[in-house]
Amino acid sequence: MGEVPEETVRELYTVLPEEFTAARDALADAAKAAGHGARATAIKRLRRPTVAAWLVNLLAHRAPDRIAELTALADELRDAQRQLRGADLRTLTVRRRELLSALAGQAADLAMHAQPRLTPAKLPMTEVEQTLAAALADDEVAGQVRAGTVVKAVSYTGFGAASPPGDEPDDNEPSGGGGDQVSGAAEGTGRISVRGGKSAPRRSARPKQGQDERSASPDAEAARAAREAAPVVEPRVPVGLRRELDSARDAEQRARGEVETARAAEVSAVDELAQIRDALAALEERRGRAQQEANGRRAARTAAERALAAAVRRTAKAQAAIDARGATA
Repeated sequence: MGEVPEETVRELYTVLPEEFTAARDALADAAKAAGHGARATAIKRLRRPTVAAWLVNLLAHRAPDRIAELTALADELRDAQRQLRGADLRTLTVRRRELLSALAGQAADLAMHAQPRLTPAKLPMTEVEQTLAAALADDEVAGQVRAGTVVKAVSYTGFGAASPPGDEPDDNEPSGGGGDQVSGAAEGTGRISVRGGKSAPRRSARPKQGQDERSASPDAEAARAAREAAPVVEPRVPVGLRRELDSARDAEQRARGEVETARAAEVSAVDELAQIRDALAALEERRGRAQQEANGRRAARTAAERALAAAVRRTAKAQAAIDARGATA
């Protein structure tokens, strides 16, 4: 980000997308007023993220340790592909699905904490998972994810390193993450798509038609063998099926959100019940102490009444003696 301080980047890319432009312009004006013209210009160049990109950025800035897990998994996948370890690839594929789902869920939790009116059903969770999956295959996307400066959702299908994402969004574009997907060839069968942006030229690593197989690079041979051994991504599917899959994933995310909400409500109810039980135990203890105190005071009252009765009898007896003496005198 050049002249832009890290704390400024963190502040801007975790603020709500609809508040980004105003916050960015205010920070740029403040930098300019302080005499930092180059910094003000650099801040002004920052682009507003879509909602999906904002979710990824929240995760990067609020839970960097989880992004580190994503980076470590990417390294393991690449190593397994290079070594053609089919069994490891299959195991890592399961881990990949689980981690992407968990990261997307955590991003949704962070978003709902930042803006309570949001729900998983209102969030583009499919695009979040696709962007995180692209970070597993493309170093530039991975760098943007780690830095928390993603501006558009990205999707990737295939093996090998993908080409850089397309143009960043203009501040006048909607921040919902929609738009057309523009695709191009990448190494092997890789394909990267930028939601709402233009794709950069793609460089293919396939051997040209008629080229001797022996002249292909070792990396291309390894990628080809890895594809044959254990594919780790979904194949291309018809648009209708892809839409159906996206709809199913959205429904799954909504269901996950409802489950999490129910779990949170259950935990809250259990906590409330425990608090009530504690309060009842404290009240029972106080009742026991009060009962003992009341019993003690009742005994003291009884003793006082007995003493009073004895005193009254003594008084009456003394008065009778005085009266008798007076009568004889």
